[in-house]
Amino acid sequence: MADKLQGIRRRAVLKSSFGIAAGLTVALKAPAIRAQDKSLSLMILGPDQKAVAWMKSALDEFKSESGYAVELRQSDWGSAFQKLLTATASGTLADVCMMGQVMTPALASKGAFLPIDSYLQGWAEIDQFYVPMLKDGAFGGKSYALPVYADVRTAIYRSDILEKVGVSAALPTNWDDFKALAGKLSKKNGGPLDAPFFANQDKSVGLMQTYSQMLVQAGGSYFDAKGKSILSSESGLAALQYLVSFFAEGLANPNIVYQGTGPTPLVQGLAAMTYNSVVEPRNAHANNPGVEKFVVAGLPLSAKPGGTPATLAWINKLGIGANTKDPDGAWQLLSFLTSKDSSEKFAELWGGLPARKDLKDASFLASINKGFVDATQYAGALPITPNLLQIQKEVNIAMQSAIRQVQSPADVLAALDRKIDEITRA
Repeated sequence: MADKLQGIRRRAVLKSSFGIAAGLTVALKAPAIRAQDKSLSLMILGPDQKAVAWMKSALDEFKSESGYAVELRQSDWGSAFQKLLTATASGTLADVCMMGQVMTPALASKGAFLPIDSYLQGWAEIDQFYVPMLKDGAFGGKSYALPVYADVRTAIYRSDILEKVGVSAALPTNWDDFKALAGKLSKKNGGPLDAPFFANQDKSVGLMQTYSQMLVQAGGSYFDAKGKSILSSESGLAALQYLVSFFAEGLANPNIVYQGTGPTPLVQGLAAMTYNSVVEPRNAHANNPGVEKFVVAGLPLSAKPGGTPATLAWINKLGIGANTKDPDGAWQLLSFLTSKDSSEKFAELWGGLPARKDLKDASFLASINKGFVDATQYAGALPITPNLLQIQKEVNIAMQSAIRQVQSPADVLAALDRKIDEITRA
C-alpha cells in the first residue's frame, strides 16, 4: 500500500485557516516525520470486528509509511452524532472523524471540521470520486469531507415472485411500468400478493427515504436557490401523488411496518417490490438465505418513459477535526483512508458501494447484484442543510399522514413546506 501516499509527500501551502500565515510552506519528508514519532487520532463509526481488525492493520501500514501512530476510537451509529457534537464543544474531536450523511452539515455549521479545499487543489485523486458524493462533503462553499462509501438506493424485486406473473427478464425503468407490475402482482388482478409494493414504512425515516427518491425522479428538490422549502412544487406533488397512489389502489399496505430486526417484508415474501439498497439482499442472507438469489436490483426509475434514471445515496465520509494540532498529518491520514485500496475495504466491510469511479470493478462487487453497482452513477445526495436530522423526521411524519390519506398530498406538502421553513429559520 506504499502507493497510497503518492502525492502526499509534497510541499503544501498551509492556509491561514489553519492558523498559519498564508504562504508558509512546509516540506513533508517522511523520514523526518518518522524520527519525531508523531501521533494522530481517528474516530470510526459502526465497525464490526472484521472491520476493526482491517483498520488496525491498515493503520500499522500507515505508520510504517508516514511515521504517524494513530489512536483508534470507535462508536456505534446510534450515539455517534451526540459524541461528535460533545467532542466538538470540548475540543476533543479526533484528528480525522467518520461521519454519516446527515451529520456533515450539522457539524460543519458548528465549526467541527477543517476546510480541506487547499489540499484538494491539484490533488491527483480528486477526479476518481463520483461528483455528487464529493459535493456532499461541502457546506457553505467549502469542502470539509471526502466520501468513503455510499448506501445507494434503487428499485429492488423478488424475481421468483415476479416470475409467477410472467416477468423473467426486463425490469421496469419508469413509474408507469413499475406501477403496472405492482398491478399484475396484486391479488385483486389474479396475482399472488395482497400488497406488492413496500414503501419502507419503519420506526425510523424509511418512508421519507422512499419519497425523497421519487422526488428526485420527478425532477424535484427540497429547497430552491434561496433555501426555501419547495416540496409543494409541481415535482414534489407529482412524487407524493405517485407514492400515495399505491396505497389508494390497494397495491401497498400502510399497516405493514418493518420493525428494524428480522426479515423485511420483501424477504418474507409479503412484497415483491421496494426501493432499497444492498441492505435488502444482506437481510435475506441473514434471515432467509434461500431467497437471497432472488433479490435483484434494477436501475433507478425515471418518472416518465425515456427519462433519465435518478436516485439518492446516503453517503458516509471522513473529515479533519478543526481542533487538530497537525492538519498536514491529518490530511495524510485522510487521503490514505480515501485512497483506492482503503476505499474498497471501507465499502466491503461497512456494507456499502464505493464512492470512487475507479472501484466499479472492485473484486468484492462480483458477489453483489450488478443492478446496485449500475445504480451508483445515477445517485445524488440529500439536501445539504444543518437541519436535515430534524427535517427528515418531519417529512417522515407527513408521509405517514399522506399514505393513510388523512390529508390530500397538496395539503400535506403545503403544511410540510411551512414546517421546514420554520425549522431552517430557527
